[in-house]
Amino acid sequence: PGILHAPDDWILSVSAKDEVLLPVAPLTTALSSREYLASGTFMGTIQGSSRTKPTEGELEAGYQIGCGITADVVDLRFGGGLTPTLSPAGVPSLGGSAFAQIRPTLKPGTVNIIPITKKQFKGGYARVTITGLRIKIDSCMGQSFIRSYAIFSGSTDDTQDMVTYVGVTKAV
Repeated sequence: PGILHAPDDWILSVSAKDEVLLPVAPLTTALSSREYLASGTFMGTIQGSSRTKPTEGELEAGYQIGCGITADVVDLRFGGGLTPTLSPAGVPSLGGSAFAQIRPTLKPGTVNIIPITKKQFKGGYARVTITGLRIKIDSCMGQSFIRSYAIFSGSTDDTQDMVTYVGVTKAV
């Protein structure tokens, strides 16, 4: 869990439970597509006492997907040639060749941050549950990674405090 001891004696915490991250077969047959089913419950609490009490806040939950190598642009090349020849017997002939080439442009990996929900709240508690969410990433040629995240904030008229949670990274 993420825990923040705010300067005005409030304790903000954010955590998750029942997290599931399952790789599933992509709906396309592309080798560069990855898909996951994601579920989890994310909770944030504000505890403590002082004269300034947080009156509202927000709980954001989502997923971070990393791709080791990105195939950005695919370059298609086609070509060919004709070659006239003459046999030793003096008979002319025509030969040729043709080719097709597909070349992806590989780039260093990327991380995509996908916010799923932002729950505004009043008081000291917020919770969001995500179940059976299908997440996809395309153009990923290398190994991929996924993990959850949550950001919890509490605010007064003059202050705002934020704490984050990052789930366990799953490699596929």
